[in-house]
Amino acid sequence: AVDPFETLDKFGPDATRWYMISNSNPWDNLKFDVSGIEEVRRKFFGTLHNIYSFFSLYANIDEFKNEEKIIDYKERCELDRWIISELNTLVKEVNDAYENYEPTKSARLISKFVQDNLSNWYVRLSRRRFWKGEYNTDKIAAFQTLLECLKTVSILSSPISPFFMDNLFQDLNNVSKKSNIESVHLTSYPTFKDNLINKKLEEKMQLAQNITTLALSLRKKEQIRVRQPLNKVLIPVFSKK
Repeated sequence: AVDPFETLDKFGPDATRWYMISNSNPWDNLKFDVSGIEEVRRKFFGTLHNIYSFFSLYANIDEFKNEEKIIDYKERCELDRWIISELNTLVKEVNDAYENYEPTKSARLISKFVQDNLSNWYVRLSRRRFWKGEYNTDKIAAFQTLLECLKTVSILSSPISPFFMDNLFQDLNNVSKKSNIESVHLTSYPTFKDNLINKKLEEKMQLAQNITTLALSLRKKEQIRVRQPLNKVLIPVFSKK
């Protein structure tokens, strides 16, 4: 039998709660599995912690305090505009799910955004922007974009993960020094900005993600290492759309 107190001591209440809510609706029966909590802690909370660690490392190196003028979204690169579009879509869909008493859907949407879009795509493709020595407009835009994503995720997730997200929110405030709000639970809940949602850009990136996934699966099938360069990749297109 599983000892609930031992589980809470080992994994913490937030990971346990996130696992239980994301795994099935609160009114449904749940086949409790301790390995599921461990997976949630590693894949979701671990990924989010790594993103914050990456952000804080380079923010400290460049002494980024978010004191610069906020760069207009139209002036940011396509990658920034894409993740901001996905972020606003997330806010819209998560809010709708919460209002319809569907916390399971909310948790799954947030997890997908953090693991797939923010970590695997945005941060991975933006690394060189943080690494480069020159503290220019592009680097500032990258800092501002990632800060906005992390702070918004912390607020969206706080009803399910009150302790971890409050700590993340306060750590982000310590970096930017722009907010006097002491807790994530005292801040205003985010609302989506329709003018920042670009469905064509989201679809364009989704195609790129699908192509990359197919290429990786073919590499695995043919036992070609991921880091091994390819001479070319042919992509048959049967539609102009």
